[in-house]
Amino acid sequence: MKRIISLMILVIFISGCIETYNPFQKEFAGVKLNFRANLDEARNVPVYPNEIALRGVILNENVEEICLAYIPNDTINSFYLAASYELAYKLTIINKYYFNRTKLIDSIPVNSSSEALSMASIQKPMIMLLGPSETNLTIVNVSESFIEVHGKSFEEVNRTYNDLDLATDKLLLVLMERSADNVIFHFS
Repeated sequence: MKRIISLMILVIFISGCIETYNPFQKEFAGVKLNFRANLDEARNVPVYPNEIALRGVILNENVEEICLAYIPNDTINSFYLAASYELAYKLTIINKYYFNRTKLIDSIPVNSSSEALSMASIQKPMIMLLGPSETNLTIVNVSESFIEVHGKSFEEVNRTYNDLDLATDKLLLVLMERSADNVIFHFS
């Protein structure tokens, strides 16, 4: 009987020490962060031309401000708002971790991607959020200081997140990966 009770206490103790895996969470800079999308799925979103290019735009010591842009549409603005919030909140934590300071993060409506592109610079990179009316892909695309976050569908079939959430979380994961720790870009 003592042996059974001892075994039960041991099992309860061990099960309390084992943390269960949550695909919607990641620890970064000592903080457990919740994400909108399943991070296992988000890791599969492609980044073009590559993840190093993405890090080079955002993890650049010359960046003073990061601007989030979207083409307003009353029926889908809430999706852009959710993605913008996630980006602003987590980019603040990322910048604090890598640079020991925060950077201004702004969100603006634009009439087109080309308008947003014309405002991008090394000091003020632009992250353009694109929904199903502008894209048929779920990717992150980097071109100099202009980053496009594509979400081909806002459907939440059999899940509680959409393709824009997946691409947004992929962008954030790339910046949080351990390989980014020693990759701070210095441009003159």
